[in-house]
Amino acid sequence: MKRLIVGALVVCVTIVLVAAAVIRHVNNKQDAFWCLDHGYPKYATKDGFCVGAGGRLTKVGTDNSHFR
Repeated sequence: MKRLIVGALVVCVTIVLVAAAVIRHVNNKQDAFWCLDHGYPKYATKDGFCVGAGGRLTKVGTDNSHFR
């Protein structure tokens, strides 16, 4: 019985970790598309910032394009 519980726990933890990784990846892709759509040519960082020309950082979701 203990083996069944341990096995079920391992499966549940694995599912949670895979789901978290997929969600982080999808969120980063959405951030990258937002950056590209708003004229930031470089990339989106994993913490939700766009990197523009000269290394200027702008938070994803805030449109500070008039400050570039």
